[in-house]
Amino acid sequence: MRKVTVGFGLLCFCAIAIAQSSSSGSSDEALLDKTRNLYDAPFKRNLISFDCAVQFDWKEHFLEFTKVIPPDALQTAERLQSVQHRIFVDRSGAVVSSVPKRPDFSDAPKAAQLERVFDGMVSGGVSAWLPSSMGEILPVAPTKYAFERIDSGYRLTMNGAGVAATLLLNPDLRVTSGVVQLPQPMRFITDFASGPSGYVLQSVKTGSTSDPTAAGEAGFAYTYQSVQGFQLPALVNVTPSTTEPWHYELSDCKVVAGIVIKVAPPPKP
Repeated sequence: MRKVTVGFGLLCFCAIAIAQSSSSGSSDEALLDKTRNLYDAPFKRNLISFDCAVQFDWKEHFLEFTKVIPPDALQTAERLQSVQHRIFVDRSGAVVSSVPKRPDFSDAPKAAQLERVFDGMVSGGVSAWLPSSMGEILPVAPTKYAFERIDSGYRLTMNGAGVAATLLLNPDLRVTSGVVQLPQPMRFITDFASGPSGYVLQSVKTGSTSDPTAAGEAGFAYTYQSVQGFQLPALVNVTPSTTEPWHYELSDCKVVAGIVIKVAPPPKP
Protein backbone atom coordinates (compact mmCIF):
# COMPACT_ATOMS: atom_id res chain seq x y z
CA MET A 1 0.00 0.00 0.00
CA ARG A 2 1.15 3.55 -0.58
CA LYS A 3 0.02 6.97 0.46
CA VAL A 4 -0.83 9.33 -2.39
CA THR A 5 -0.51 13.09 -2.28
CA VAL A 6 -2.86 14.96 -4.58
CA GLY A 7 -2.08 18.42 -5.85
CA PHE A 8 -5.55 19.84 -6.38
CA GLY A 9 -6.50 22.68 -4.05
CA LEU A 10 -6.33 21.95 -0.35
CA LEU A 11 -7.31 18.47 0.70
CA CYS A 12 -8.34 19.41 4.20
CA PHE A 13 -9.03 22.35 6.42
CA CYS A 14 -6.82 21.11 9.22
CA ALA A 15 -4.29 23.96 9.43
CA ILE A 16 -5.98 25.29 12.54
CA ALA A 17 -5.74 21.90 14.19
CA ILE A 18 -2.02 22.46 14.55
CA ALA A 19 -2.83 25.06 17.15
CA GLN A 20 -3.07 23.98 20.72
CA SER A 21 -5.10 26.54 22.55
CA SER A 22 -5.98 28.22 25.79
CA SER A 23 -9.04 30.35 26.35
CA SER A 24 -9.18 33.99 27.29
CA GLY A 25 -11.77 33.30 29.97
CA SER A 26 -13.89 30.68 31.65
CA SER A 27 -16.96 31.58 29.57
CA ASP A 28 -15.01 30.96 26.35
CA GLU A 29 -13.75 27.67 27.71
CA ALA A 30 -17.25 26.55 28.63
CA LEU A 31 -18.58 27.52 25.19
CA LEU A 32 -15.74 25.68 23.46
CA ASP A 33 -16.46 22.54 25.50
CA LYS A 34 -20.15 22.81 24.62
CA THR A 35 -19.32 23.26 20.94
CA ARG A 36 -16.90 20.36 20.85
CA ASN A 37 -19.46 18.01 22.42
CA LEU A 38 -21.94 18.75 19.63
CA TYR A 39 -19.74 17.20 16.93
CA ASP A 40 -19.42 13.54 16.01
CA ALA A 41 -15.71 12.72 16.07
CA PRO A 42 -15.46 8.92 15.72
CA PHE A 43 -11.69 8.87 16.18
CA LYS A 44 -12.28 10.37 19.61
CA ARG A 45 -14.89 7.70 20.36
CA ASN A 46 -12.61 4.65 20.32
CA LEU A 47 -12.38 4.28 16.52
CA ILE A 48 -8.83 3.18 15.74
CA SER A 49 -9.05 2.48 12.00
CA PHE A 50 -11.30 1.22 9.24
CA ASP A 51 -10.88 -0.12 5.73
CA CYS A 52 -13.43 -0.31 2.93
CA ALA A 53 -13.82 -1.48 -0.63
CA VAL A 54 -13.93 1.38 -3.14
CA GLN A 55 -16.66 1.23 -5.78
CA PHE A 56 -16.20 3.38 -8.88
CA ASP A 57 -17.79 3.17 -12.33
CA TRP A 58 -15.26 4.18 -14.98
CA LYS A 59 -17.72 4.04 -17.89
CA GLU A 60 -20.17 6.26 -16.03
CA HIS A 61 -17.31 8.64 -15.20
CA PHE A 62 -16.37 8.93 -18.89
CA LEU A 63 -19.99 9.26 -20.03
CA GLU A 64 -20.61 12.09 -17.57
CA PHE A 65 -18.32 14.30 -19.65
CA THR A 66 -17.88 12.74 -23.11
CA LYS A 67 -21.49 11.50 -23.62
CA VAL A 68 -20.06 8.88 -26.03
CA ILE A 69 -17.05 6.73 -25.14
CA PRO A 70 -14.59 6.28 -28.04
CA PRO A 71 -13.44 2.68 -28.64
CA ASP A 72 -9.92 3.29 -27.29
CA ALA A 73 -11.32 4.96 -24.16
CA LEU A 74 -13.79 2.10 -23.70
CA GLN A 75 -10.92 -0.38 -23.66
CA THR A 76 -9.11 1.75 -21.09
CA ALA A 77 -12.24 1.98 -18.93
CA GLU A 78 -12.71 -1.79 -19.02
CA ARG A 79 -9.11 -2.42 -17.96
CA LEU A 80 -9.40 0.09 -15.12
CA GLN A 81 -12.73 -1.38 -14.01
CA SER A 82 -11.12 -4.79 -13.55
CA VAL A 83 -8.91 -3.41 -10.74
CA GLN A 84 -10.27 -3.75 -7.21
CA HIS A 85 -9.35 -1.18 -4.56
CA ARG A 86 -9.57 -0.82 -0.81
CA ILE A 87 -8.82 2.18 1.38
CA PHE A 88 -7.31 2.04 4.86
CA VAL A 89 -7.97 4.99 7.16
CA ASP A 90 -6.58 5.89 10.57
CA ARG A 91 -5.48 9.06 12.33
CA SER A 92 -2.36 9.31 10.18
CA GLY A 93 -4.27 9.47 6.91
CA ALA A 94 -5.88 7.48 4.11
CA VAL A 95 -4.04 4.88 2.01
CA VAL A 96 -5.44 3.35 -1.18
CA SER A 97 -4.32 -0.11 -2.30
CA SER A 98 -5.09 -2.39 -5.23
CA VAL A 99 -6.10 -5.95 -4.43
CA PRO A 100 -4.74 -8.52 -4.74
CA LYS A 101 -1.83 -6.60 -6.28
CA ARG A 102 -1.09 -3.39 -8.15
CA PRO A 103 -2.01 -3.68 -11.84
CA ASP A 104 0.63 -3.63 -14.57
CA PHE A 105 -0.28 -0.84 -16.95
CA SER A 106 3.19 -0.56 -18.48
CA ASP A 107 1.65 -1.09 -21.93
CA ALA A 108 -1.12 1.48 -21.33
CA PRO A 109 0.27 4.87 -20.20
CA LYS A 110 -3.18 6.52 -20.19
CA ALA A 111 -4.61 3.82 -17.91
CA ALA A 112 -1.59 4.12 -15.61
CA GLN A 113 -2.09 7.88 -15.39
CA LEU A 114 -5.81 7.56 -14.65
CA GLU A 115 -5.11 4.92 -12.00
CA ARG A 116 -2.73 7.32 -10.21
CA VAL A 117 -5.27 10.15 -10.40
CA PHE A 118 -8.00 7.84 -9.09
CA ASP A 119 -5.85 6.83 -6.10
CA GLY A 120 -5.30 10.49 -5.30
CA MET A 121 -8.96 11.41 -5.59
CA VAL A 122 -10.05 8.60 -3.29
CA SER A 123 -7.44 9.27 -0.62
CA GLY A 124 -7.93 13.03 -0.97
CA GLY A 125 -11.68 12.82 -0.46
CA VAL A 126 -11.33 10.88 2.78
CA SER A 127 -8.39 13.04 3.94
CA ALA A 128 -10.62 16.11 3.71
CA TRP A 129 -13.06 14.39 6.11
CA LEU A 130 -10.41 13.38 8.66
CA PRO A 131 -10.05 16.68 10.61
CA SER A 132 -13.75 16.69 11.52
CA SER A 133 -13.64 12.96 12.34
CA MET A 134 -10.83 13.63 14.83
CA GLY A 135 -12.41 16.73 16.37
CA GLU A 136 -9.61 18.93 15.07
CA ILE A 137 -11.49 21.77 13.42
CA LEU A 138 -11.77 23.50 16.80
CA PRO A 139 -8.81 24.69 18.91
CA VAL A 140 -7.43 22.02 21.23
CA ALA A 141 -4.78 23.85 24.16
CA PRO A 142 -1.05 27.81 24.19
CA THR A 143 -2.82 29.70 21.40
CA LYS A 144 -5.32 32.27 22.65
CA TYR A 145 -8.89 31.94 21.47
CA ALA A 146 -12.03 33.97 22.05
CA PHE A 147 -15.70 33.79 21.08
CA GLU A 148 -17.58 36.90 20.00
CA ARG A 149 -21.37 37.00 19.63
CA ILE A 150 -22.38 38.38 16.23
CA ASP A 151 -25.69 38.65 14.34
CA SER A 152 -25.11 35.40 12.42
CA GLY A 153 -23.97 33.45 15.50
CA TYR A 154 -20.38 33.47 16.75
CA ARG A 155 -16.93 34.49 15.63
CA LEU A 156 -14.09 32.40 17.04
CA THR A 157 -10.63 33.96 16.72
CA MET A 158 -7.32 32.24 17.40
CA ASN A 159 -3.91 33.88 17.62
CA GLY A 160 -0.57 32.57 18.76
CA ALA A 161 2.92 31.58 17.70
CA GLY A 162 2.58 30.58 14.04
CA VAL A 163 -1.23 30.49 14.22
CA ALA A 164 -3.83 33.02 13.12
CA ALA A 165 -7.36 32.00 12.13
CA THR A 166 -11.00 33.01 12.38
CA LEU A 167 -14.00 30.68 12.34
CA LEU A 168 -17.64 31.62 11.92
CA LEU A 169 -20.33 29.51 13.62
CA ASN A 170 -24.09 29.76 13.35
CA PRO A 171 -26.32 30.03 16.46
CA ASP A 172 -26.43 26.25 16.95
CA LEU A 173 -22.59 26.23 16.92
CA ARG A 174 -22.04 24.59 13.55
CA VAL A 175 -18.88 25.87 11.86
CA THR A 176 -19.91 27.54 8.61
CA SER A 177 -16.62 29.01 7.35
CA GLY A 178 -13.08 29.89 8.27
CA VAL A 179 -10.12 31.96 7.14
CA VAL A 180 -6.57 31.01 8.10
CA GLN A 181 -3.57 33.30 7.76
CA LEU A 182 -1.02 31.11 9.58
CA PRO A 183 0.54 28.56 9.38
CA GLN A 184 -0.55 28.80 5.72
CA PRO A 185 -3.18 30.97 4.02
CA MET A 186 -6.43 29.16 3.26
CA ARG A 187 -10.19 29.52 3.46
CA PHE A 188 -13.06 27.07 3.71
CA ILE A 189 -16.84 26.86 3.78
CA THR A 190 -18.47 23.96 5.60
CA ASP A 191 -21.90 22.43 5.96
CA PHE A 192 -22.55 20.16 8.95
CA ALA A 193 -25.63 17.96 9.23
CA SER A 194 -27.16 16.37 12.32
CA GLY A 195 -26.22 12.72 12.76
CA PRO A 196 -26.99 10.06 15.38
CA SER A 197 -23.96 11.03 17.47
CA GLY A 198 -23.67 14.73 16.64
CA TYR A 199 -22.82 16.99 13.73
CA VAL A 200 -21.18 15.29 10.74
CA LEU A 201 -19.42 17.00 7.86
CA GLN A 202 -21.76 17.11 4.87
CA SER A 203 -19.60 19.24 2.59
CA VAL A 204 -16.53 21.45 2.57
CA LYS A 205 -15.07 23.81 -0.03
CA THR A 206 -11.46 24.87 0.36
CA GLY A 207 -9.28 27.50 -1.27
CA SER A 208 -5.54 27.90 -1.22
CA THR A 209 -5.63 31.58 -0.25
CA SER A 210 -7.41 33.58 2.43
CA ASP A 211 -8.99 35.82 -0.24
CA PRO A 212 -12.69 34.88 -0.53
CA THR A 213 -12.84 36.36 -4.06
CA ALA A 214 -10.05 34.17 -5.40
CA ALA A 215 -10.84 31.29 -7.74
CA GLY A 216 -9.63 27.72 -7.45
CA GLU A 217 -11.81 26.06 -4.81
CA ALA A 218 -11.88 22.31 -4.29
CA GLY A 219 -15.09 20.73 -3.02
CA PHE A 220 -15.92 17.57 -1.06
CA ALA A 221 -19.35 16.15 -0.14
CA TYR A 222 -20.35 13.12 1.93
CA THR A 223 -23.23 10.86 2.80
CA TYR A 224 -22.86 8.41 5.68
CA GLN A 225 -23.29 4.79 6.69
CA SER A 226 -23.34 3.31 10.17
CA VAL A 227 -20.67 0.68 10.78
CA GLN A 228 -20.55 -0.77 14.30
CA GLY A 229 -22.02 2.43 15.67
CA PHE A 230 -19.64 4.77 13.82
CA GLN A 231 -20.77 7.19 11.12
CA LEU A 232 -18.36 6.65 8.22
CA PRO A 233 -18.40 8.07 4.68
CA ALA A 234 -20.53 6.08 2.24
CA LEU A 235 -20.77 8.22 -0.91
CA VAL A 236 -17.96 10.70 -1.54
CA ASN A 237 -18.00 13.42 -4.20
CA VAL A 238 -14.73 15.17 -4.98
CA THR A 239 -14.66 18.29 -7.15
CA PRO A 240 -11.06 19.38 -7.77
CA SER A 241 -10.31 22.99 -8.57
CA THR A 242 -8.94 22.16 -12.02
CA THR A 243 -10.56 18.93 -13.26
CA GLU A 244 -13.88 17.12 -13.46
CA PRO A 245 -15.69 15.78 -10.38
CA TRP A 246 -15.26 12.21 -9.16
CA HIS A 247 -17.88 10.13 -7.32
CA TYR A 248 -17.13 6.92 -5.45
CA GLU A 249 -18.68 4.68 -2.83
CA LEU A 250 -17.18 2.98 0.21
CA SER A 251 -18.63 -0.45 1.04
CA ASP A 252 -17.76 -3.63 2.93
CA CYS A 253 -16.22 -1.49 5.67
CA LYS A 254 -14.40 -3.19 8.52
CA VAL A 255 -13.77 -1.31 11.75
CA VAL A 256 -11.11 -1.66 14.42
CA ALA A 257 -12.18 -0.04 17.69
CA GLY A 258 -10.66 0.06 21.14
CA ILE A 259 -9.07 2.26 23.74
CA VAL A 260 -5.67 3.72 22.96
CA ILE A 261 -3.48 3.92 26.05
CA LYS A 262 -0.59 6.33 25.85
CA VAL A 263 2.37 5.15 27.92
CA ALA A 264 4.87 7.75 29.06
CA PRO A 265 8.58 6.91 28.79
CA PRO A 266 10.23 5.80 32.04
CA PRO A 267 11.81 8.57 34.09
CA LYS A 268 15.48 9.15 33.54
CA PRO A 269 17.61 7.68 36.31
